Amino acid sequence: MPMTPEEARLAAARVMARSDKLAEISATPGELTRVYLSPEHLQANARVAQWMAEAGMTTWQDAVGNICGRYEAQQEGAPALLLGSHLDTVRNAGRYDGMLGVLTAIEVVAWLNQHQVRAEQAIEIVGFGDEEGTRFGITLLGSRGLTGTWPPEWLDCSDAQGISVAQAMVNAGLDPSRIAHAARLPQEFSASLELHIEQGPVLEGANLALGVVTAINGARRLNCRFDGEAGHAGTVPMNLRRDALAGAAEWMVAVEQLTRTSDPTLVATVGTLNCQPGAVNVIPGSVSLTLDIRSPSDETREVLLIKLLEKAQQIAQQRGLIFSHDIFYTTPATPCDPGLQDTLIRACEKVQGRALTLPSGAGHDSMALAEYWPVAMLFVRCAGGISHHPAESVEASDVAVALQAFSLAVQEIVLPDALQQFNAASPEQATAMIAACVALPEWQHALVAARPFSSVERVLETAVALSERWRLAELDIALAAHPRIGDKPKGISAESAFSRQEQSSVNRHDAALSQALAQGNAEYETRFGRVFLIRAKGRSGEEILSILQQRLKNTEADEVQEALRQLRQITQLRLEGVFAR
Repeated sequence: MPMTPEEARLAAARVMARSDKLAEISATPGELTRVYLSPEHLQANARVAQWMAEAGMTTWQDAVGNICGRYEAQQEGAPALLLGSHLDTVRNAGRYDGMLGVLTAIEVVAWLNQHQVRAEQAIEIVGFGDEEGTRFGITLLGSRGLTGTWPPEWLDCSDAQGISVAQAMVNAGLDPSRIAHAARLPQEFSASLELHIEQGPVLEGANLALGVVTAINGARRLNCRFDGEAGHAGTVPMNLRRDALAGAAEWMVAVEQLTRTSDPTLVATVGTLNCQPGAVNVIPGSVSLTLDIRSPSDETREVLLIKLLEKAQQIAQQRGLIFSHDIFYTTPATPCDPGLQDTLIRACEKVQGRALTLPSGAGHDSMALAEYWPVAMLFVRCAGGISHHPAESVEASDVAVALQAFSLAVQEIVLPDALQQFNAASPEQATAMIAACVALPEWQHALVAARPFSSVERVLETAVALSERWRLAELDIALAAHPRIGDKPKGISAESAFSRQEQSSVNRHDAALSQALAQGNAEYETRFGRVFLIRAKGRSGEEILSILQQRLKNTEADEVQEALRQLRQITQLRLEGVFAR
């Protein structure tokens, strides 16, 4: 069931208004700064919990300060689909990074609740307390609480005022000894979806509101150093200099050039530079600089890193310098789940015509969650790709499109369609789903054995190919379970239900027609030794009688072929009905 454009427009307006409301909860007047375990963090949690409750959710704050809400499934205690993002910010932040993912998730749940939809899975939304690491210099504290991967030493980390994480938890009314109670078991969630602003210019360049994330970039960060020899800027000839800054500058240009000519998903940045002794009239004797290199593929990233380090050594050797480096930060790439990507791609194609896939250059809570559950991310266009800045901006119209796509994806996961059920079912359950299509166990078992199918179209194509093997023996087996045309199908089986629906155009109150069909059936059975078979759906009794009379003129061989053709058509129509439910 799609969210209508008007429903999406109204929901997007609420998201924008609530983003403004959350932006008012800040530690710095005139700016937006909301850090972990601060009074503002707790105020934001309370506000979001109120909105969750209005959407029909049960809410609680967990042991590490995440705000959580649950929209129950048809059966209480069922596994849940996890949605959400973070509620903390950098200093002087924008108002959509993180918050947009929480607020859109609430709107999707509110929409399901409004339509009284309870699914096979529950939906949980988490507003993570810390993703940015602004206060304590530790990232992903909220999502690491959920996965149960908090290192004990985190409690001793302190903020700029000397307040430790442990003390901050106490100040916020939390108990550091109960951190483990925030952890969730792997079986509690089936998957995680995170909606987030892109924080880059790719979608804007493609003129698209939405994109599907393929992977969250892994990264390495290095401290690098070129050592040469300081000297007087006026007395040392150019050809005798061992200028560390000149070597570093040459390498910086090489970093840019080599990265540009490598895989387009790679990025490399020299972010800091420090010259010593740092005087206007002294040749730099040493230069320290940092390198940040990222890619959605660890292997691709490492290949480039090796090239860059080899180039640095080459430059140093040519200039009489010494190059050294140490890696001080490594995080692996986080691939998004291919099946969940496909779900988001289908949703994007439905609402914006096509889907663009792209990696995420920034880190997200999904990185931590991916260690335990399949994850996927939906990106929303932001103006100019600007983020972590007050100018961060999204359009309400893009948010509306995002809500339509996100709601479709959520429904596909928590309300699995017949194809998903067929692919996931046991052989016995899958066979039961298609048994009423035709009473041929060999065909049923062959179709079940061909799973999984990527689409309903592939199911139907395979079913047709299997039915081409049918001959007279299969026709006789199938017809043993088929009612006569004009007779009222009896029983409560799926076969009987199909037959009643297919013969719904036959007017059984017309006594003359019913008698003529009965006589025709009897004559047909006498002549060919089997019941008359025809695709009855959409045909009137008079039309069926006319075809019956024509087919009585067929030879035995011709009628076998015609009956097989009708059996294939009936089977195909019934199979389409199974997967249209």
